[in-house]
This record gives sequence, structure tokens and C-alpha cells, in this order.
Amino acid sequence: MRWAVGIGVGWLAVFAILLVIAQVHPSTVLVDVPYLVPIVAAVGLSGAAAWVTRGRTRVAWVLLAISNALWLTGEVVWVYYTYVLQRGPPAVSAADFFYLSSYVVAIPAILVGIGSSGHLRHVRGLLDAGLLALGLGTIGWQVAISPSLPQSPRLADFVAFAYPLFGVAIVTTLAAVGLAGRHRLPAWGVLVGAGFAVAGVTDAVYAYTIAAQNINSNWINVGWQVEAVLFGLAAVAAIRRPEPEARERTRSRDLTAVPLTIAALAAIGLLVADRVDQGPITGGMLVILLALFAGLLSRQLLIIRDRTRLATQLRASLREQERLAITDGLTGVYNRRFFQEMLRIEAERADRTDTPLSVVLLDLDEFKKVNDGYGHPAGDAVLAQIADRIRGSVRASDIVARYGGEEFGCLLPGVNEEVAVEIAEQIRQSISRSEVAVGQGRNVRLTSSLGVATGGTRDSHPLADPDGLVNEADAALYRAKATGRNRVVAAGMLVDPVYADPDLPPGLVWLADRIDAQLSTHEHSTAVSRWSMLVAERLGLDMATLRRVAAAGRLHDIGKVTVADAVLRKALPLTAGEWEQLRRHPDESARLLTDLGGRPDLAAVVAAHHERFDGTGYPRGLAGTGIPIEARIVTVTDAWAAMLADRPYSPPLTVAQARAEIERCRGTQFDPAVADVFLDLVTEGLIGDLAEPARA
Repeated sequence: MRWAVGIGVGWLAVFAILLVIAQVHPSTVLVDVPYLVPIVAAVGLSGAAAWVTRGRTRVAWVLLAISNALWLTGEVVWVYYTYVLQRGPPAVSAADFFYLSSYVVAIPAILVGIGSSGHLRHVRGLLDAGLLALGLGTIGWQVAISPSLPQSPRLADFVAFAYPLFGVAIVTTLAAVGLAGRHRLPAWGVLVGAGFAVAGVTDAVYAYTIAAQNINSNWINVGWQVEAVLFGLAAVAAIRRPEPEARERTRSRDLTAVPLTIAALAAIGLLVADRVDQGPITGGMLVILLALFAGLLSRQLLIIRDRTRLATQLRASLREQERLAITDGLTGVYNRRFFQEMLRIEAERADRTDTPLSVVLLDLDEFKKVNDGYGHPAGDAVLAQIADRIRGSVRASDIVARYGGEEFGCLLPGVNEEVAVEIAEQIRQSISRSEVAVGQGRNVRLTSSLGVATGGTRDSHPLADPDGLVNEADAALYRAKATGRNRVVAAGMLVDPVYADPDLPPGLVWLADRIDAQLSTHEHSTAVSRWSMLVAERLGLDMATLRRVAAAGRLHDIGKVTVADAVLRKALPLTAGEWEQLRRHPDESARLLTDLGGRPDLAAVVAAHHERFDGTGYPRGLAGTGIPIEARIVTVTDAWAAMLADRPYSPPLTVAQARAEIERCRGTQFDPAVADVFLDLVTEGLIGDLAEPARA
């Protein structure tokens, strides 16, 4: 750059010396031929800048190279007229066309190279530049140019004054770029702007000399030489000093008023001048006025559009901020703060409308192993997938939140305890039913423990203390963890169906699980226990019966321990002896409960769970109400679980097929009242699918 500046300054000094010599020894060749040297250099350097630069800067330099080439072409045409045709160019010639075209191409070069990247900002910048140029040109015309014109101005006068007007347009384009909010102009942009500023002043002086019929001075050529030198330096700066594209900056104040004010003043000036002259408005003046008013109107429309867009963006930003304030960024569900606020609101609404409100707390079992074994990013991905499964198991109106770490909370307005337990069971099954991805093609199977608490109903937690409701759900969750994980525990009436009776013998529970595992890969006795309790609750039975039916459902098949494995797993029809052995298992279950479990109160129930309502069942042929109600309930739920399971002797049925079988046997094998209640629960979606056996 130092060498380029030195060469440029040196050339200007040489050109000045040539001008002095030309005055002493008059010779146009001595000035005109060297005059082309910096212009040719500017064209070559502009082409080089267009070759080495990139992006929008390259596009700008391609246009500037074209602009400089047009300028050089105009000069060549002028030289052709002077030295080939041996006569000066006409007042308005082809050279003027190329000169003015170079200005026209330069304006988009500036807007592309250092203007805004946004289309709308380009429009605003161009409009601002146009308003500034037209406004300043109009004011200049009124103040300086018009008084200097002869009574009958020639076309050459107007063409001559077009040059400074284009110079003003380019300088104001640079000003408009600044008004559009650029971070800073690149060095080459500053040099290009300086070149056009010098050109504008030089063109203005030339226009006055044309109007004054005085074009003898060659010193005016120094201005255009300075312009060419500055363009060459700008190209060198673009080649040798690569700079990032200009960035937009946030403006502390709105400068749009600058071009608008100038344009408005110009329009007012035209009208005032017309009133002073008392003459008709000329066609040219009318065009200028219309252009000014159209520009002002268009700019105002853009301002309105800008402010509307900004207001829309602000509203969207506020909505996003509100969403982020209540949303967990990792899982996309609500956060704990929002959950607690909605708990308070829903508790007040439930208390006011006398409706129930349930809370479900969920914790992933042994989740630390995922983080330790696969890394925390994998753990984060798992949490997001679990959140999706939870949302898919509840209603759209329910609140799902990440309560902490690997713990989630669900707020279920209007849901009583029995439905909340079934929803929690659906969530548990959706998590344990299939594996979740941890990345890199690896999957892991997870289970969860859930605690349920309900308020707003008889014998439930008072809604005046919603935090206490959460505490009860948390305590139920702790019980689920303590009793083996992968289970649902309710804090109130519907206590854990698996451990519905705290005195249930653990050894017999283990035996029930072992028998279930022998017969199927899915749960059986746990589902029978859970569904039996739901049916008993729907029938309006008392708490003691609820506990008894849940316990009986859990242990109804323990007598099968006395049946040979070959019989239990046999796929072909059983022989008479094998049937006799299998039919003894209800009595064996009763015996084990009496002798080993100390629970004779359950013996009568499990002994009768294969009795049929029409009296054709076994082992004693009981019928109707002679069968304990608990046994009649277990008969239905046991049959449903068996039909849905894949047993050695029978493939699983679909829900529709199993439902048809319950309806077919209503009144024969099953108590009609119990069957109807059970099918109602199926219709309501409260009887879920069979899950895989729980793993501690």
C-alpha cells in the first residue's frame, strides 16, 4: 500500500508538471495521452481485485471494473474524436453515454459490496440514496445551477450538470449505506467513496465552466486524475488487505429522518420558488416533485413495514422467552417451577368445583448406570425419549414436567385415584415395553417407579395443601422403590396392587412370580391383582374386600407349583390324568395360603377362582352368588390375562377377540355384573396391556 500510494502521488506530481509544460509550450498530446495512464491502471487493478476477492466483495469489484472500463471507453471515444477525426467531440457524444453509464454501474457496486445483506435493506438503501441525491440535486439546482444557466439552456448544459448529480448520487449512496447501519466501511470502500467525491466536485466545476462557456483550463483534469488514482488504490487495498464483509450494527438512533428531511425540504423549496416566480410549473419540475413525493411515500411505507416486522419479532421473542421460562430445555416438557404453579392453580379450581386432582411422580430406576456406562450425553438423549413416552401416555390437557434429574411429574386434573393409577401403569408399561436408544446403535431397557396421590375426594388429601399432595406422591414413589421398583404405588385408597395387603407372605409372592415366569414372558398375577382391584372399586366394594381381592389375584395360581412343568408347558390336549392334576391347583393354592401363609381368609377366594357362574366349574361346582364375589372378579381378570398372553397351549388373542369371548361367556362362565363392569373399564382404556415381568 505504501508503494501504491507513493506511485499514485508521484504520478499526480508528474501530471501537474506536464500541465505546467503544456501551458508554456501548448500541446494537447502532452496532456491527453498521459491522462489515460491512471485510468488504464485503475481498469487493470479493478479486474485483478475482481479476480482475487470473494463473495459480495467480488461482485462489487466486477461491477467497479465494468464502471472503470466504461469510463476508459468514454475517454477513448473522446481521444478518437480529437486525434483521429481531427475535430473535437460534439456537445453531446457517445463519450458522454459511457461516462454516465460508468456512474450508473457504480451505484449497485456500492450497494452490493458494502450495503446490507438483506433484500429489504438494499431497497431502503437505494431509496435513501435516491432521496438524498434527488433532494440535494434539487436544492443545488435551485440555489446554484438554475441561476447560472443561460436563458435558453442547451442539451449540453443539462448533460454537463448530470455528471455532478451522479457524483452526488454515489456519495449519498455511501451515506445511505451508513444510514442503513453498517458496522464500518472497508478500506477500499472509503477510497472508492473518496474517488467519487472528488469526481463529483470536479464534475460540478466542469459543469459551471460549460455553462460559462469557458473550457480552456486543463487544470480541471487533475480532479479526474485524483479519482483514477484513488480507484487504483482502492483496488490495491482490496487485493492486499482482505477484509470481512461489512456487518450490520445496532443503531442507537434512527437516522432515517436525514434523507426524508432533505427530500421534504427540496420539495417545499420547489413549491416556494414556483410561488415566488408566479410562473407555471414546468414538466421537469412536476416530474421532480412527483418523484420526491413518491420517494417520501415509499420510504414511509417501508418504515411502517419495518416497525410492523420489528413488533412481530418482538412478540415472537416474548412468546419464546415465556416458553423458555416454563419449559425444560433438555426434554421439552414443562419445568418444576411451572408444575408447582399449575398445581396451585388446579388445586384451587378442583376445590372450587369439587372435582378430584391427581399427581403422579415418576423416577427412572437405576438411571445412574446409564450415565456411568454410556456418558451424560446419552443420558440426556434417554431423558428426552422418556419424556416423549410419558406425554404419549397422558391426555393433552395434563401437565407433564421434569421434576428434577431423572424424575418427572404429571398433574392430572379431574382424575380420581383409580384412573390415575391406571394412567401411571400405562406410563410404566410404555417405558419398560421397549428399549430406548443411547446412540451409536446401542439401546438400553429401562424401568420406572411411580407414586400416585389424589386430592379433592372423600378420604383423600385436602386440596388446601397442594404441596402435601406432592409429598404423598413422593412417599408413594419411595414405597415403589423400596418394594422392588418397576411398579406403581398409590398413596390413598388404591394402594399398590402388587402389595395391596402389607401382610402378604413374601415367600408366596416370590412363588407366584416364579410360576408366572414359567408360563409366559409377560406379567400375569400382577395384572390380575391390579385389574381385580379396579373392578372391585367400580362395583363399590368396601376397603377390606378391595385388599382381599387384590391379594387373592396376586396369589391365585401358587398351587400350580404342585403341577408338573411338563403339564404346565404342554401344547397338546391334556390327558384325563393331567387334567385331574391341573384341576387340583385351586385347592393347593388354598392349602398353601392356610398352612404356609397363615391367610385362611384368602383360601376360600383362591379355591373358587375356577368356579363358573352357571355351576359347571371346579373344584366344587359352586354357582351364582354361592361363589365369593372376590373369586367371581378374579375369574374374569384371570381369563382376560390368560387370553392376552402367549401360552404354550394357546396363542394370544387380540383385544377384540378377548372381548368377544368375555361377552360370549357372560352368564355362563362369568358373573354378568362383573363382566359388564370389566368391559366398561376396557372401553374406558383403564385396563392396559400386559407388561414384561418386573425386574428388581
